[in-house]
Amino acid sequence: MGFLNFGKKKSAAEVDPDLEDLTKDEAATLRQLFADFWPTAEGTITVHGDYAESSSGGQFGLYNLSRAVKLEPEQNWPQVVERHISGLFSRSSAPKDSDLSDDEILSLVKARLIPSAYLPESHRGQFSYRRVIVNDLEAILMLDYPEAVSTVPDAIVSRFDADRLWQTAIAAVSAEPLDEVQTLDAGTGPFHLIATDSMFTASRALDIPALLARVGVASAPRGVLFAVPSRHHLAFHVVEGPSALQLVHGMSQFAQMSFSEGVGEISANVYYWSEAGYEQVTTFGEDGSVMVDGTGAFFAAING
Repeated sequence: MGFLNFGKKKSAAEVDPDLEDLTKDEAATLRQLFADFWPTAEGTITVHGDYAESSSGGQFGLYNLSRAVKLEPEQNWPQVVERHISGLFSRSSAPKDSDLSDDEILSLVKARLIPSAYLPESHRGQFSYRRVIVNDLEAILMLDYPEAVSTVPDAIVSRFDADRLWQTAIAAVSAEPLDEVQTLDAGTGPFHLIATDSMFTASRALDIPALLARVGVASAPRGVLFAVPSRHHLAFHVVEGPSALQLVHGMSQFAQMSFSEGVGEISANVYYWSEAGYEQVTTFGEDGSVMVDGTGAFFAAING
């Protein structure tokens, strides 16, 4: 994904110069898969560094595809590439994002929670509307088509009242189906977990009050702890008192485990929400140890 930096650091020698979130070997595998799955009925295809060119002159960027495969185990890459190429042709006759009407944009837009490293410096200028949630988390807008998603650039956002567009996008995420809420306990106390196939599962953290209403919680006067290790996971706990401090460690263990699975990674940290806003509760020391911030609103809430 030209936009993603997944936190698994690669040496400069390993990074592919054209698809910067893949190693050279991974990028070579991706390019070969694209060539292998290109339909012969569409002519020949020549794969270059960050794009492919068909014999008819069509050009197809590989950044979005590299983003998609990096969210999956490598054994799943053939299916991802095949599905991506199929989507190229299914959408070839569809209108471009910029050609959609305002009503069509509003029917497709959703807010997505992303790691701050999601956008490299070379792309950040096209998405200046994005919102910083807390130190290492941001939100961006996407158009959610049946078989693909695309990131909404400034050029489209500028057509709308920004607050209205964000409200619509966040409400669309909160309205997604919520079939089951699990309860987990890592030995330090119970917390809830939502895990779905939707890439917007973690984005429910953008509207905690709506989330609580969906699960039958009337209010959370002391706030909510939450973790968003991947796009498919949202763990949360309604804070009731000092016992929540011990629970931070259990949630942190869960977040680290799910983050390490490498599918749509967001963060291995634990966060806190209250009516005053968001804050980061945990950080990692140089030795990998988990440190809990004892100065913020979370500590004020559990001691108040």
